[in-house]
Amino acid sequence: MKRSCCLCLVFVILSSCAAVTFPPDRPPRPVVVVSEEPARPGTFTLFWYVNGSDLESGGANDAGGAFTENLREMLSRLPPDDRFQVVLFTGGTRDWKTEGFSEAFNQVHLINHQGLTHGSVLSEGSIAQPETLASFLQVGFEKAPADRYGLIFWDHGSGVPIGFGYDELREPRYMDMIALAEGLEQGLGGKRLAFIGFDACLMATVEVAAACAPYADVLIASEELEPFGGWDYAPLMQSLGDNPETDAKEIGRVIVNGYFAARKNAGETLTLSVTDLRKIEPVIEAVGAMAEEISRLMDEEGFLRVSRIRSRVKYYGGANQSVDMIDLAHLASRLKGDAPEKAERLTRAVKDCVLINRHTAASPNSNGLSIYFPYENEGVFKHHLDVYLQSEFSQPYLEFVRDFTTLLTQGDASLYMVGLTPRKSGKGYAADIPEEWRIFEARGVLARRHGYGVYLLVGMDTEAGYDEEAGQATGTPPSGWLTVNGNPAFAVCEDGAEDIKVYSILAELDGRKVDLAVSCRNGDFTFLGAIPEAKDGRIPLPIYLPIDPGDAVTLLYPKIDTRRPGHEEEFARGPSFTVEEPLKFEFAPVDGIYGFMLVDCYNNEYVTDLRQAS
Repeated sequence: MKRSCCLCLVFVILSSCAAVTFPPDRPPRPVVVVSEEPARPGTFTLFWYVNGSDLESGGANDAGGAFTENLREMLSRLPPDDRFQVVLFTGGTRDWKTEGFSEAFNQVHLINHQGLTHGSVLSEGSIAQPETLASFLQVGFEKAPADRYGLIFWDHGSGVPIGFGYDELREPRYMDMIALAEGLEQGLGGKRLAFIGFDACLMATVEVAAACAPYADVLIASEELEPFGGWDYAPLMQSLGDNPETDAKEIGRVIVNGYFAARKNAGETLTLSVTDLRKIEPVIEAVGAMAEEISRLMDEEGFLRVSRIRSRVKYYGGANQSVDMIDLAHLASRLKGDAPEKAERLTRAVKDCVLINRHTAASPNSNGLSIYFPYENEGVFKHHLDVYLQSEFSQPYLEFVRDFTTLLTQGDASLYMVGLTPRKSGKGYAADIPEEWRIFEARGVLARRHGYGVYLLVGMDTEAGYDEEAGQATGTPPSGWLTVNGNPAFAVCEDGAEDIKVYSILAELDGRKVDLAVSCRNGDFTFLGAIPEAKDGRIPLPIYLPIDPGDAVTLLYPKIDTRRPGHEEEFARGPSFTVEEPLKFEFAPVDGIYGFMLVDCYNNEYVTDLRQAS
């Protein structure tokens, strides 16, 4: 049952441009609420729902200020008149890096041609509660009535089933799609938005589109992680200030072009798309038809087939921090051999509803919409799958996810060494894999002894392969392994264009486990940022964090203890260094024992016997 929206609001009026900070222990004085005025034709109000979180506060790494930078961009392009206004919500943040914003309570502010006005204070509540979103929208309609409206969510995004945001102050931390839809339903009161945007990672999903479709015409979001600075708001402010009657597709084009114009490095993994929500229903129906088709394959051999297909689909969020969001149209292309008509139907539906789709060469096979397909991140589907299965999405697909996940967890295992020794084969090595192991991928690894019976994996090779017909893994040690500041790095290679590879390197940043994300094009490396591990051990907060001078970086290596087979995954801390200049990435010779990491249909990983390897 929906909870009623709390309308007990307290208001205060402050000077429009002055920097003012509310006393943390004393709420502002209430004043009389002015009734809503009728909207004038040709006007536009943008709602900006900002959960600053650690992106603004800095969290443990003290690297915040991302919202402050975006606010500066907005204020650099104030509208010329009152036809365009921005109503800003701020909350869920321990420390704001600019004055006038309080961590003590949720606030509503106004940006117009006169500048920034700090004003209304909302009743206490997590940013993830539907009532908080609904209250903000209702105050926004009252403060800045307009002909048309748009809404941007600003913070972390984790796709589905986790959702949007990370409230640093209150529970619940995250707004899933059920809560988001409920907040929109309560807050909009029958009004329809021109667009909903997510300046957040991983939110261009078909499930998010389905949740937003009853309330907006267009969705603007990214399939992939976003860099720390997110969107560039100056072009958006300029466009709507010049012409508040700009249509939703063109607004999306301005946001997309501004986003890419601000990030000129070809090695970055960027995506951003604009989706017509009025055409999302055929996509949902095509997803259901595809799910029904592949569900028929879900006997033992069918699970192996579907698992193999899933492992080769474009995914987002980093190799080690994946939240199992994959590109929907690329999934359809991989399923053509098993369900050609259904795959073609899904491909056409995605192409028809995605109005604008841009991505860099480092993020190929990105077609504008992703979908949740659990496979890698066990923590997410163990703790959040129940929420996903309760959503109002395609019932056949929900049933397929439930059944696939049930089979997937039956083969759960931790990284350990198996009794199979690679043999010399020409200039490289080979290993014959028993068919009953159900292996369908092999990677070359480099290991070093770390005490009696203990081995560390210090390198990963991208060139090793597995011949399914022959049941054989083959690989040749490369002349150079990836290193960081001259130290070997355990790096998982993600997909990329023909001449671009993207790597996720296990490390710690100031004591916090991260992946160092880098891309390599023709031998030239681009550091994308550090992707932090979940704070609570199971839910990632995806973002590319910068690394600044003075930060401490420690490389991590997977540890295999042959004395305790099947133990939980562990890591050993390697070389540490304080960053004084940009990290240096290169391929260089590294000594060690060469072997194979084998991946089975349950996404379990095993390493061939390193004790007898020559």
